[in-house]
Amino acid sequence: MKHTATSKRLTSNEIEAANLAEATALLIRAGFRVYRPEADCDGEDLILRENRKPSGKLLVVQLKSRPTVNRKKYGGRSLWMLFPDPKSNTALDRKWFLVLHDRLYEEMKRWHGHTAKWNETWSEKRVSKKLGLFLKKFTVIPS
Repeated sequence: MKHTATSKRLTSNEIEAANLAEATALLIRAGFRVYRPEADCDGEDLILRENRKPSGKLLVVQLKSRPTVNRKKYGGRSLWMLFPDPKSNTALDRKWFLVLHDRLYEEMKRWHGHTAKWNETWSEKRVSKKLGLFLKKFTVIPS
């Protein structure tokens, strides 16, 4: 049986499911143990253990489809944001970033805090050159 891709756009639930599967595989290859909470409570989509060892640090992760900050929802909680470059061509070559929310928030506030649309929340449709330079050290790289 031959399967062909359709041009039908994915729903937001389908995109989230595909991103979760893609991110999980990448994180495992990058050396993390990946745990999925039974329910998405307080922004906890994933729990990661560094170094695949019982002594590895635990990271609480919010999965997003693009760079996003929201001080009210995610600030001050040691929450990590995991997201791809939304404008990457395919799942095979797109970059993923894992960055502490409050660190990303402070950077975005510095860049956009003066704008009328800033309300302690911001989302980017793509990873610009400037944002890419900031995120470089937060790129998830498989080993």
